[in-house]
Amino acid sequence: MRVLVIGSGGREHAIVRALRRDPAVTGLHAAPGNPGIGELAQVHEVQATDPADVTRLAKTLGAQLVVIGPEAPLVAGVADALRQAGIAAFGPDASAAMIEGSKAFAKEVMAEAGIPTARSRTARNQHEADAALREFGPPYVVKDDALAAGKGVVVTDDLGAARRHAAACRRVVIEEYLDGPEVSLFALADGAAAVPLLPAQDFKRARDGDQGPNTGGMGAYAPLPWVPPDLAGDVLDRVIEPTIGALRRRGTPYRGLLYAGLALTSSGVKVVEFNARFGDPETQVVLDRLATPLAGLLHAAAAGDLAAAPALSWLPGAAVTVVLAAEGYPEAPAKGDKIKFNAYSERSGAYLLHAGTARAADGALVSAGGRVLNAVGSGPDLAHARAAAYQVAECVQMRGSWFRHDIAQGGQGGERGDGQSPLYGGVTGGVVPPGEGHP
Repeated sequence: MRVLVIGSGGREHAIVRALRRDPAVTGLHAAPGNPGIGELAQVHEVQATDPADVTRLAKTLGAQLVVIGPEAPLVAGVADALRQAGIAAFGPDASAAMIEGSKAFAKEVMAEAGIPTARSRTARNQHEADAALREFGPPYVVKDDALAAGKGVVVTDDLGAARRHAAACRRVVIEEYLDGPEVSLFALADGAAAVPLLPAQDFKRARDGDQGPNTGGMGAYAPLPWVPPDLAGDVLDRVIEPTIGALRRRGTPYRGLLYAGLALTSSGVKVVEFNARFGDPETQVVLDRLATPLAGLLHAAAAGDLAAAPALSWLPGAAVTVVLAAEGYPEAPAKGDKIKFNAYSERSGAYLLHAGTARAADGALVSAGGRVLNAVGSGPDLAHARAAAYQVAECVQMRGSWFRHDIAQGGQGGERGDGQSPLYGGVTGGVVPPGEGHP
């Protein structure tokens, strides 16, 4: 199988790495890719949100499967164009990708399907926004209805900040705050059926102890020893399958990866939001634990026939990823700083994924984004996985780089991780920063 992966971040590097391990993949390409991806696949220039350009490249390469990583190409209709050209695409059509592209649309689908979620109001002007803010009270949760490159969510006790964010958006969804830790659950969907993957948790606050501003995600781990063992099956029955059913009844069958951001609240599991693609950085740990060859799974979902997919199996043990960020992230990340590595061996159960890197004119590896690298560690248990991830993180030399030191720390004792919703990350206000895999 010849596979083309669209995207350039740590999530796409993790996908390419998993596909590289699959003996069924005889040709592996990525566009636009990054320097790390370029060590595993042939990279190409492409305008990722241009359906015609992606389709042209896929035809030129003779790709038999195109895996679309980021959300923007999906909402732009890249999967539609590929399917119209007879090329299998892993990712929903634009109409189904609105489950992420519009918060209001997602709420409509959840209401139709009877899916538990936060009570909400959609506001189209300041008067409606003020009424919704009064109704739900603090902490205020204000979400730009449209894709906002990761800058669309504000959670704050500051009414003025909530009102300013609402005023800056054409349409917003204002909802009640959900208490409890958050869990990310991915599911492969073929338009009618779905298969859940391994639950994971990520960490959104910038600094140790869940301090500082919200980010695109500073780390993640899987599996989660503190969640009920039947969580994935329960969410499949109560959330994933009803959502897929509602979309199918609307004439927009969902084929691809459906990401459910879940809050484990005091009144049960509720959906915080849906995404139409693999999450970042949770993908890095979930695919690390996947034993089943990836290409067959993705192609079966793209072809609308998950029944033909190989059975899911998982490696024993755990995986942890730690995000190495640039100086100034998330407010004003520095770019162009040279990156060097001390020696490390993947045989130790750890490796680096490139998230925001590039090559300078002289060929040097430099930072090109706020979240620059992902240090991934695995081992027989969470403690060994954490140790491996942090060991390789310490091998990176980059001016001003930094990372959290407490990723997955609570999970070692079966605790609930950071004890707060990673998407909301506590309530100190602020906007989730741009791009790089929100949430």
